[in-house]
Amino acid sequence: MVSSMCFRNGQKAHHSSTRTPCPCKPLLTGFTTGETIMSRNLDREARLKQIIGRNLKDFRELAGFSQEDFAEKIGLSRATLSAIENGHSSIDSAMLVVAARLLGRQVSEFFEETPEKLKLLYRAATDVSAPPEVRSRFERFCKAYRELEEIVGVADNLLPPPEYSFSPDVQSKPLQFAAQVAASERDRLGLGRLDPIENLFQLMDEKGLRVFRVDLDNLDVYGLSAFSRRYGACILLNSSNTLERQIFSLAHEYAHPLMHRAFYKSPEPMSTLEGDHELELMADTFAANFLVPETGLREAFQRDVGDKLLALEDIIFLKHYFRVSAEVMIRRLRELDLISKLEADSLQQELDRRREPNKEIAPLSDDLIKEWQQTSRFEHLAKKAALTEAVSLGKLAQLLGISVVEAKKKTQAWRREMALA
Repeated sequence: MVSSMCFRNGQKAHHSSTRTPCPCKPLLTGFTTGETIMSRNLDREARLKQIIGRNLKDFRELAGFSQEDFAEKIGLSRATLSAIENGHSSIDSAMLVVAARLLGRQVSEFFEETPEKLKLLYRAATDVSAPPEVRSRFERFCKAYRELEEIVGVADNLLPPPEYSFSPDVQSKPLQFAAQVAASERDRLGLGRLDPIENLFQLMDEKGLRVFRVDLDNLDVYGLSAFSRRYGACILLNSSNTLERQIFSLAHEYAHPLMHRAFYKSPEPMSTLEGDHELELMADTFAANFLVPETGLREAFQRDVGDKLLALEDIIFLKHYFRVSAEVMIRRLRELDLISKLEADSLQQELDRRREPNKEIAPLSDDLIKEWQQTSRFEHLAKKAALTEAVSLGKLAQLLGISVVEAKKKTQAWRREMALA
């Protein structure tokens, strides 16, 4: 046995080097305490800076701000903002709150380590773009929907819509392909080839599509669609448009995740999708065939219209029957050669004379929306989470995008509703 000697408090101490460690020295076990803790803290801080910086950059770009413009808005130089976004510098809490407000985000979102980006496709009448705050609200709705499903315990209970993948190299007739997909979807959903769809909002809701309506001033913005594995298919509609336009836009946006899922590649909306873009023409064709099936229209035309001179009253009758706009109905009748080009042009001219700008002639009743809202799956999940106290008022407010006061009023109304049930 080898002995060694050391001094402690001025006294000699003997101990064995092979058995008991010297009590005079700190025990070495592969790492040192102070330096290692400090190193780990520095690693965590560096990682946190990277996460916050990356999320800040992603949210800024999604909101449509250039680095220079955003730096000016929050009172930083562009170089400083660049350093923060690249994880080289930290941002103080007060400035992070300002950035969150400008970007329409919750502060907690900046700390998410692996946020999944929603990939957006965008639809508009002209080359315009939905405002950044609307896109942020849409993304928050999609995430809130998923979170409510997880809270209530029904996540992944609904299958996502199937994919009818379109490839220009394989499908040489894209519009015919879109019409075939519409027929297949009607069959899959049990709609058949004859009957109109009673309430498209309810149908899409029941089948797991997340539908969000928001009032936008710009009537040229019709809708947005988003898709990801985690959040599924989500659609935003401009509630300022006519109900007929919203119904067609819902069917149109539904076509994109069915046929164009491979095109959801960027968190930026594809604002270049103008009306004559091939993907848009395909989605229009899908919507027209999905809402007004050929066999059903031919049967209704023969039964209720006949071969005599077609009048605008016939168009109004058919549009109410199939729950579409008069313009869509004229288009479908012409596509199926049920009316001549001359008749279609004459009817369109009369329609333009009789309706007000941005209005629909003989509009559909808003009862369709009210019926859907009464059975809205999102509303049901929120109500259940609140009434079972699975979420706090603050969390409910965050999920619904309202104030705590509004969340409290909503919860109280739900409780009164249950008391009367």
